[in-house]
Amino acid sequence: MKKTLWESPLLQSKAQKDKVTLKEMIFGYFLGPFFVLAMTSVISTYYLTFYRSYDDVVSQGVFLSLLPLISVIPMGLANIIVGVLIGKTKTKAGKARPYILTAAPLLLVSGILVFCIPYLSLGFRMVWMALTYNLFAAIANPIYATSHYLMVSVSTRNLEDRGKLSVVANIPAVAGNGLVSSIIMPVILNWIHEAPGTDVAQNRWQLTMTIFAIAAFIGCLLEYFFTRERITEEDDLEDVEKEEVVPTKTQLKAALSDRFWWIIMIFYVFYQAGVMFKGGYVFNIYCHEFFDSASLFGMTMSSDMIQSVLALISGIPLALGMLFIWPLANKFGKKNMVIVGCVISIIGSIVCLSAPSNFMVVLIGQTLKGISSIPGAYIMMALFADVLDHIEAKVGFRVDGVSMSVYNLILTVINGLAVAVFNIFYDGGWFARKSVTSFFFLGFEIFAHGFLILVLLFLTVEKNIVEEQKQIAERKAAEK
Repeated sequence: MKKTLWESPLLQSKAQKDKVTLKEMIFGYFLGPFFVLAMTSVISTYYLTFYRSYDDVVSQGVFLSLLPLISVIPMGLANIIVGVLIGKTKTKAGKARPYILTAAPLLLVSGILVFCIPYLSLGFRMVWMALTYNLFAAIANPIYATSHYLMVSVSTRNLEDRGKLSVVANIPAVAGNGLVSSIIMPVILNWIHEAPGTDVAQNRWQLTMTIFAIAAFIGCLLEYFFTRERITEEDDLEDVEKEEVVPTKTQLKAALSDRFWWIIMIFYVFYQAGVMFKGGYVFNIYCHEFFDSASLFGMTMSSDMIQSVLALISGIPLALGMLFIWPLANKFGKKNMVIVGCVISIIGSIVCLSAPSNFMVVLIGQTLKGISSIPGAYIMMALFADVLDHIEAKVGFRVDGVSMSVYNLILTVINGLAVAVFNIFYDGGWFARKSVTSFFFLGFEIFAHGFLILVLLFLTVEKNIVEEQKQIAERKAAEK
């Protein structure tokens, strides 16, 4: 067989062990993704905040609401296409890892261009905003995200190692949204808002995002070189290339026919909507609406600093959760821990709503919500991997590509729609802005997580997963 680019010694993985190693966890599943997800989280959360620094753009009104709404279309198509391509890709580097490397230069360029807007006419700048944002959101990010979120599922069949990777791999997402987007960025925003003029403030935005974009480029390289697709490697590449590729339509039909697959996808629809409604953009608006200032240990804090302090203190349990969530999941079950998290989330929201302008009450409620996020943040991807193995045992082939395409499509569409829906109600004038903000930031998850508790009761994939993995191994052995 003719050698391909992916067989070059320069592109070989540094993860050579058959068992997942500490080095692989640190560089491939934590540090690399952290650099990337910090950048993508900040752009997704704050690009509209940056665009609002252009008064003439804000005066157009509808543009800032329509941009995220319309962009959902190319973003959704891109996620479908990338997922299909991953499902059909067969290389020595795997099916997902080549796309992580491909995303590196695209994230670097698009991350910079979104915030480097030429000082030209209003119409030109609005077109630039639409094009560069979609270069990031509809091309660079789907290529990275669809392949990145598949890595845990194809990394290993060892349930213990996969569980550890699920925890480690989700830390960057949690840190990107919690630490960087909700804690560090408000501090940077405070620095930006203190600029002597709009031009200086925009230059500070550009410097900040250039640093994030360079870090994301390095992160893609780390993730590519320090990961390995052990499940993909189970099939000999030469034999696989001679086999007929399972059509995408067949893969999708197999996925859609499985109730566990549907439960996972429904979970992510409502869970991700809650993440976006309480994320940095809405969080920042909430703090500006409900807190002109607050005092802590004798220090008076601005609205931006209040957001940082709330996110920092309430995020401590979420950060510590990585240490104990997997032992608890092993003892009580992954699904059961996610249900407990949903219950605590509802309690936390009710506490906050009891006094939404009281700093200490909101801090207590947000801390409970931080605790509630631990299971969904760290172990849900392991349940997703179990479902993919379950479908493979049932139908005889994997549906990774099409499943991650739908998964990332959900994340992408929900992220865009959530911001657009919030802006429509917040700027629409139909309801008081405080009421709109408190509902989306606090009230939405009461209904969403209550519904998810009922749905998750039917997710029993853990019951037979060990036996199903044995069936897969026996089938593969018989085929050789």
